[in-house]
Amino acid sequence: MVRAPGFAIIASALLGTLVLGAPFAAAHAQINYARYTPGTIAAVMQLHDSTIRADHIRYGSHPGRIISGDDFPTMTRVLYRGDSRALSPMRVDIVRHWGLAFRKDSTIVENFHREYLFQEGKNLLWLPVQDTVASFFPRELHPGQAVTLYVVWFGAYYAGEDITWAFIVNEFSAEQEEKQ
Repeated sequence: MVRAPGFAIIASALLGTLVLGAPFAAAHAQINYARYTPGTIAAVMQLHDSTIRADHIRYGSHPGRIISGDDFPTMTRVLYRGDSRALSPMRVDIVRHWGLAFRKDSTIVENFHREYLFQEGKNLLWLPVQDTVASFFPRELHPGQAVTLYVVWFGAYYAGEDITWAFIVNEFSAEQEEKQ
């Protein structure tokens, strides 16, 4: 897989949008497990945090939507917390714009209606989960259960306070619990 070196950043003051990387891998209807590398969501966030904050200042402190062309496919172990809520409007916006930027079609957002709470280390993370994937949660997961998630990063939104991260869950593997 060929990737653009470093970050190719295109800023649009009108939309407040940044595009990072190049679109070589997209979320798949059928998951390709080989493209996911073991890691953490926190590591991907840490990798981009300072760049997002610096670009916010560099481009005049305008609120900015960051759309990533390098989706950092990550396989991470987390705890399922059991809570869900409607997908946040900001994450809907990021997923829609990712679809427009890299697929020329924003309908990918129609596959996501809820985000679920997971815990990675000490971090609590609300992550959008594809509807078809989430339909298996009630049968296979219970709160506090360890689970391996297959996530990709679509982007973020930053307006000077906290960064709203948009990772999406494409698949999961429930950890088998020991019988006592």
